[in-house]
Amino acid sequence: MIKQLLHRVLPVAVSAGLIAWLLYLIPPSKVVDEFVKVPWQQILPVTAAMVLALYLWDTVCLQTVFATDGHVVPYRRMLHVRGTSYLLGAFNYELGQGLVAWSISRLQKISLLQTISRSVVLAYHDLVVLFSVGLVGSLLVENPAREVRLVKLLAGVGLAGLVAVAVAFSLLPREKRERFRETRWGAWLVDWSWRRSLRLAWQRLVYFGILILYAGVALAICGVPVDSLVVASTIPVVLLADALPSVCGIGTRETALILLLNPENRAAIFALSLIWSTGMIVGRMTIGLLHYWVPGRAAE
Repeated sequence: MIKQLLHRVLPVAVSAGLIAWLLYLIPPSKVVDEFVKVPWQQILPVTAAMVLALYLWDTVCLQTVFATDGHVVPYRRMLHVRGTSYLLGAFNYELGQGLVAWSISRLQKISLLQTISRSVVLAYHDLVVLFSVGLVGSLLVENPAREVRLVKLLAGVGLAGLVAVAVAFSLLPREKRERFRETRWGAWLVDWSWRRSLRLAWQRLVYFGILILYAGVALAICGVPVDSLVVASTIPVVLLADALPSVCGIGTRETALILLLNPENRAAIFALSLIWSTGMIVGRMTIGLLHYWVPGRAAE
């Protein structure tokens, strides 16, 4: 009971607390001024395009993740699964992924533990891609600031840890790997291969590339001068912060952007990040409701 209550209350408390802290640091009047200055005729279509592109491409990624015994869920049906999951995922990423796993287990007639374990595999690949992009970007930045050096350290340590886990698992004796396969978290080993891991890795690279591109374009539209390599190195860590308990990244995204970019005009970054978060929520809820209202056509 207490655990369930914390799971529901903690994200709201974290988002509310971080937003309150940022409003303490940044006068609300300045944030309002930045909202007034935003070129809405440019930022709104760019944000909508970002949400739609993520939805369409994430479906391709999910096809790779949940394919079993050579059977791939048809693209349009997976679109429906991804779309309906946004009814929960628009506010809580973990709940959205849980709904995807549950839907796929029913659709494929396989164990829920197997689909949940595949979701864990997806999360592992996401971490590898984000740490890799952040590390490469930070290494390419000339005369990096303290924030970029911090990203380099974090990404380097994180990537090294993930690689060590993969290497250690591959070196396990065959009988131990078979024993792990029988556990609740080893079901993903069924019909999985290094080749599929490589395919999923580049697919997730494209997925996160959409978000990094959006961040760079949105910053330019809002008149915030940031080097493209700095954006490429810091945005992956911002996306990692989205995984912290929060409501659709509200609070965590704003805090990470301000701390890592360290802009002169914090109010502009704050305003842009709120547009980003709101666009994600509204866009995904719209997609989810469309799939809910027209389930038959969407699942054909």
